[in-house]
Amino acid sequence: MSKQTILLISDMRQVYLAEILTKKGQSVRCLDIRNNKTVLGQLEKLKEFLKEADILILPIPVSKVPEQGILNDILNKNLTNGTLVLGGCFSAEQVELLKRRDIHYLDFMEDETVTEENAVATAEGVIAELVNKSPYNIDEAKIIVSGYGFCGKAIAERLMALGARVTVLARRREVRKAAKKEGFYAVDFAFGPEEAMGAAMLVNTVPAPVITRSIIRELPRDAYILDIASAPGGTDFECAKEYGIRADLALGLPGKYAPKESAYILDRAIDRFVSREEGV
Repeated sequence: MSKQTILLISDMRQVYLAEILTKKGQSVRCLDIRNNKTVLGQLEKLKEFLKEADILILPIPVSKVPEQGILNDILNKNLTNGTLVLGGCFSAEQVELLKRRDIHYLDFMEDETVTEENAVATAEGVIAELVNKSPYNIDEAKIIVSGYGFCGKAIAERLMALGARVTVLARRREVRKAAKKEGFYAVDFAFGPEEAMGAAMLVNTVPAPVITRSIIRELPRDAYILDIASAPGGTDFECAKEYGIRADLALGLPGKYAPKESAYILDRAIDRFVSREEGV
């Protein structure tokens, strides 16, 4: 049976996803929220569309919707219990709202398969950002990668393949052991300040305040910090600014550098989620 799907478009991932879903025979209603001047009108349409919606697909992260308060109010007043909701990085308020309303939902960024598949696109996006924004070559550069989850591992592997001298910062001993087994130098965050000396680039993947003043002040002033952790990231950006070090929070790299591949990843996640909900 064809499902009525509402898709909020915040980047090219959703554009490609709409094409994929339409080709599979689904009825898709798109609301483009990329223009701040028209977003309120699009959200007004959402109120009406939700009455007949089987599936609502929100952006990654959901915070890309410019009017979060209005969005939450619409979801609270207009969602029906039969609507499945999907999105990335729901806020605590949104999670509480969905649970209170007994709405079944999926956070793409908590789906392990999505995270693992997205890691490749994220790593390639990180390399593109480093090439564009660091004054140094990756080859032979000392680069710190903070965190060694799916993304950290994929980033470290590709940087090493390009000739970088990679240091992994990780809290847990077993994680550092795994990184060392793959050929990386790996230390606890306590040694972060020491490792920061002479580092040309630092990539943070940890969504917690781990890139602190003690690390930042030891970095060369022409070093580049790229933080890809969920907002607000794990870097003390004010401190970086104080020391004259460029530091960027870059979210949604797969949507920027590999939107079509990312759309297929999301499509597969939607299929898995809907099948689970239907007991298939």
